[in-house]
Formats: sequence, structure tokens, C-alpha cells
Amino acid sequence: MYRIVRAALGLIAALGLDAAPARAWGPEGHAIIAEIAEARLTPAALAAIGKLLQPEGHRHLDEIASWADAWHQDHPETGSWHFVNIPLDAAGYEPARDCRDGDCVVEQLRHFAEILGNRAAVPGDRLQALKFVVHLAGDLHQPLHCTNHGDRGGNDVPLRYRDADTNLHAVWDLGIIEAALGVQLGPNYAPDLAATQAEADALRPAITPDTAAAWAPIGLAASGLDRAIIAWADEAHGLGQRAYADLPEPREPGWDAAYQQQEWPVIETQLERAGVRLAELLNEELR
Repeated sequence: MYRIVRAALGLIAALGLDAAPARAWGPEGHAIIAEIAEARLTPAALAAIGKLLQPEGHRHLDEIASWADAWHQDHPETGSWHFVNIPLDAAGYEPARDCRDGDCVVEQLRHFAEILGNRAAVPGDRLQALKFVVHLAGDLHQPLHCTNHGDRGGNDVPLRYRDADTNLHAVWDLGIIEAALGVQLGPNYAPDLAATQAEADALRPAITPDTAAAWAPIGLAASGLDRAIIAWADEAHGLGQRAYADLPEPREPGWDAAYQQQEWPVIETQLERAGVRLAELLNEELR
């Protein structure tokens, strides 16, 4: 399980490269989203996904959830597909300003969803599209992948968090989640899938039918997926604004514990939303 991503990210570690700027949520967050989504799939979508995954020996979405980050290392032109640079003080997404030539997560998620839903497309192209849809749906819900303050989404905001030197972006990608779950990435960036599955199981009961319907109405693809994706980006951007606003200055001892307590519920909700929306998107594209 997870062998393809492990192998690719092992190369990253061996070469001393930094994967953090494109690894929204880190592998743990992406796995949780995939696990929440998979539990909500229809039999038709599960069958279609199983058929697409079979040639590579995969069975579950959490096995491919971070594939796009590994792919990015040999395909740097895809790096901008993982985020959208909505300025911190902007009200929301503007395509001409934030996504020139369609090179951002908003446009690429729509693009790959369209390929995935095309039954006439080459199976290999649809498999790649599935991998991107699973990953980019998660990226879109990471607030600092939808917010920029001239600092690469917080990558250039150095912090000392839980006795480690890091940055604001990495705190949202990994730090808060790992502290909440009491886990750390294993060798070659491999996540603890038992821990992520346990967290997904813990989050699912909070997702009521009414909540799910509000987050991802049935027919969202047919009624305007473009509008839905933009709304999700704007929602994440608002939370990104809060992530910056909640960062104390100066940062006194204990600030990180308070920040952790304040922001973890935000992240939990974003993981839930991403899982629900990913499931609805897959159900509609693969019915």
C-alpha cells in the first residue's frame, strides 16, 4: 500500500529536495479526505474506481491521494496546479488575476473532473485524472493553498512551533494535524494509514445528511461545477485570512498551544468538507 508515492517521495528525500510547498495537508490530511470520501461512494462509483485502479494494483483512494505531489517532482510545470494565489486582502477568486492560463487548482480540478467523467477517454488518462481529482480536491480545501500574502502561502513566514523550526504553511499542512493525531510521517513521507483511518472514522458521524447536502448538493456537477469549485476556493480563502489574523504578534511562549487548539477544529471541518465534496464529485462523474 502506498508504494508508488513512497518510492517517488523517497527520491525526494534522497536528493534533499523540499516537497512542502506543493504538499497541501501532507499525506495524512490527503489520506483522511480520501477515506471519508470512499465511505460515501455509490456502488457504481466504487466499481468504476476499482476498475481504473486495478492495473496498478491499488484498491483504495488513500493509496493514490498524494500521488500528484510525487508526480510534481518530475513535472514541475504542474506545481501551480496545487494552489491558487488569491491575495490575502482580496474578497475572493478572480480568474484573470489569480489563475492566468488556467494554471491553478481551481481550473485544474475542473479540467480533470471533466476527463474523469468522459467514458470515451483513454483509461490511462482517466486514471491520471482520478489521481489528480482526489488530490486537488484536498488541496483546494487547505486555506493556505487559497491565500497568499507575498509569502508563498505562508512558506516564507518562519515559526517555532512545538519546539521545531518550521513555517506557517507547514504548520497547516502537517504540524496541526500531526499534533492532534499524535502521529508523524514515517520513512519516505509515508503516512500512518491506520491513524488516518481512525480519524476519518471519528469525523464521519459529525457529517449529518443535512450538512452533507449543504456542502455538496446532489447535482453539483450538472448545475455548475465551475461555480461550486470557485465557492469552495473562496470559502478556503476566508479561512486563510483567519489563519493569518489569528497568528499572534509578538508570539509569546505558549502561543503555539493556543493556536493549535483554535485552528484544529477549522482543519477538521475542512477535511470533512473536502471528503464529502470529493465523494459527490466522484459519484456524479462515475455514475
